[in-house]
Formats: sequence, C-alpha cells, structure tokens
Amino acid sequence: MPRIVDIDIELPKRSEAAAAQYRVNKPLAKVRFIDDASSEHVYPVPPRVARAALKELPDLPCELHSLSEWLLGIDERLCYAAMLEMLARRDHAVLEVEQKLARTGYRRSSIEAAVARAQQQRFLNDERFSDYFIRERVQRGWGRRKIELELKRRGVDVSMLPGYPETYFSREDDLERASALLERKRIPDRDPYPKLIRFLVGKGFDYAVASQAARDRLDTDS
Repeated sequence: MPRIVDIDIELPKRSEAAAAQYRVNKPLAKVRFIDDASSEHVYPVPPRVARAALKELPDLPCELHSLSEWLLGIDERLCYAAMLEMLARRDHAVLEVEQKLARTGYRRSSIEAAVARAQQQRFLNDERFSDYFIRERVQRGWGRRKIELELKRRGVDVSMLPGYPETYFSREDDLERASALLERKRIPDRDPYPKLIRFLVGKGFDYAVASQAARDRLDTDS
C-alpha cells in the first residue's frame, strides 16, 4: 500500500473560470497525492472541494486509502451544501439536481447520498415540484403538451402525479387560456387562421383547442 508523502492542489486558471459560464461542464481542480515512490494519484474535484481541502490538510505521511476517504468526505459535505443552495433559489426536480451537481464535478456517490438525504427530509420532492411547476406554467398561459414536455425533460413522469391531468386541465380552461392569449395578439394580415393555430400549438395547446380559439378570435374580429 503506497504511503502519501505530499499533496499538491491545482485550481483552475482564471481564464478557465471566466469561460465556464459558456460551458456545460465546469472546470475542475486537481488534487494530487504523491507517494513515497514519486507516483502521483490524481483526483479531479470541484474547485470548492479543493479550496476546502487546502484548509483541512491532514498530517503526512498517510495511507492512500485514508486520504481518498478524507477527500470523499469533503466532496460529500460540499455536494450537499451546493444542493441546498440550489434549492434555496428555487425548487428543482431530482434529475435537475443530479445533472447540475454532476456538471459541477461532484462524485456520483456524493450526489446519490445528497439526493437521498434531501428526499428523506423532503427538501427534494418531484411531486411537490411538479404541482408547483404545472400551476405556475398554466398561469403563464402554457398548454398541457408543452408543460408535459418540459417536465419530461426534467425527468418527471406526470402519469405518476396524483389527479393528473384532471386536477390541472379541462377543455374549458384550456380554451379560455388559449383565447386569452389570442386576445393580446394582433391578427396576421395573411393566412390568419393557420398562423393563429400554429402560435397556440407552439404554446402547447392541442390542435382542437387551438382551432376553436382561432375561429372564435376571427369571428370576434370580423
């Protein structure tokens, strides 16, 4: 078993950090454990983990296994803290949280532990998130199909949501919301009927509702 005699921590360059806003995956720091045979054991970690490690350096020499566990403990602790900060800004679906933490560079085991803990404490709950998401998007004027596609992209299966879709949608409400959107929209000079339908379908309304709302709008304007 190698004995670690030195630790080197390399943070991302400032130029990498500045460009990170345009990248999906964030730049990582590197923690190098150097053993008594001059071999390096490199661990890519989020910069936040590397900075914390700098402040908590253990006494050396030390077994590689012990240092790996030490670094994992920091990763787990800060992964959970990062998730709580994320949830403080707005509610998230489980898949959203997992993807964001993974792109930041936290280990899969740290992410799984953080998610399980947050679910146990009900900080993270797909059913609650979906309920809020649907009601908020309905108020914005979104149609059912667009809402379902967005939730699917976030890893949420709406068929598992109690009372879905009856609790949230009815043809009468959909038609009322579609008509309200068209009341604020200027009628096109050419081909108004198909253009109004395409507008509403793009908002997530089904064809039947879009067609009826477009006819009503044109009838009112004539």
